[in-house]
Amino acid sequence: MSERQSDRLPSLAGLQAFEAVARHLSFARAADELGLTPTAISHRIRNLEGEIGVTLFRRGRRSVALTCEGERAAKDVSESFDCLKVSVAKLRQRSSTQLRVAAAPSFASEWLLARLPEFTARHPTIELRIDPSSQAPDFEQLASDAAIVFGCQSQAPIASDRLFENRLIPVCSPDFHERFGPFDSREALDDVQLIHTDDANLLPPLPGWQDWLKAAGASQLSALTGARFGACHMGIEAARLGQGLALGLSTLIADDLKAGRLVAPLDLSLPIPHVYALVYPREYRTRPALRLFRSWLLGYARRGR
Repeated sequence: MSERQSDRLPSLAGLQAFEAVARHLSFARAADELGLTPTAISHRIRNLEGEIGVTLFRRGRRSVALTCEGERAAKDVSESFDCLKVSVAKLRQRSSTQLRVAAAPSFASEWLLARLPEFTARHPTIELRIDPSSQAPDFEQLASDAAIVFGCQSQAPIASDRLFENRLIPVCSPDFHERFGPFDSREALDDVQLIHTDDANLLPPLPGWQDWLKAAGASQLSALTGARFGACHMGIEAARLGQGLALGLSTLIADDLKAGRLVAPLDLSLPIPHVYALVYPREYRTRPALRLFRSWLLGYARRGR
């Protein structure tokens, strides 16, 4: 037998049948425990003996006994199954109390952070970790249970719950509007300081001020000037600080508009195909912690619609 063949484990079903028969010294009782027939148990044992080349039991007409090799193996196999049961129990406990979610940084800072206390108050036993991530989730590589992503709907073979649709709305601070507004003419827009957002990780890219100005029928010259930021939440923060007019994502600026930290001085907004969605592998959907988090998020999404 080659070294590679000697390292190969026999079938788990055979080992499970062996452990049960060795413990009960009865094919019938082992069959009852595993929900099988005695014939099926006997077949698994014979296959196992064939795989490893060792006789494990001495079979009598009405009795069964372990061979010397079987006795030596029974203790090790039983302990191994005990360890496996403990490991599975730990995994099940983790899946019910721990939740790790990757989230688009702008969404995490502008929307999720303010609402997390509500979730933790409802579910104090869940250990929630939020990891900022702008990349498309790779659940084979990441330890995340789910991800909140921003972009166009994907056809990837994972479950996806659509959360929030978005529009781009021109916003600025009340102080900026008082000093430089009202923005009710093309001349006023030509002179105003604009804030630009260019997220290199987002495909297709978001429309910018040139697109808005074109839709508004205004000059596009001023769209060539102004500060540029690589993330949506940075452009929104610059607008809060009175640095200019920004195109804010409707989902991210809702709280600011309600609280008066930002104002929307122009009527025209741009619809975009980009949405926020909760994504996760389909087989994760039954995880208790994820199920509760998903239900909580979808409640907000329904109220938002």
